[in-house]
Amino acid sequence: MANTMHRGYTLQSNSSNPDVWQVRIKNRVLSGNLAAVKKSIDWWCDTASLIDPKEFSSLAGAKKTESGGVEENYNGYTLKNDDGNPKGWYCFFNGRLIKGGKMALQKHIDAHLAAAARKG
Repeated sequence: MANTMHRGYTLQSNSSNPDVWQVRIKNRVLSGNLAAVKKSIDWWCDTASLIDPKEFSSLAGAKKTESGGVEENYNGYTLKNDDGNPKGWYCFFNGRLIKGGKMALQKHIDAHLAAAARKG
């Protein structure tokens, strides 16, 4: 059984299932995955109200699947999106980081390439 601390609270893993963690807050035992239990502790410390980790489990699971990120090559530039947000795309463009929606970044790159072609 593993132990860890978060914001002054001791978290313990379940011996039969190491992915399930438990914490005791105000004589109530909360259990769930580690990220959800930590979020419950944060919520308790910030608002003094208890939220079951199951409320946060679905959110943590969704972020894990999106955290793989998406990467696309567009006219020689790599567009990336780490969080799945439609406006969460970014690209290193001429030594600067540009961020925004995928279509906006593509239009910016196209405009730059068109201007360079007119100069050229």
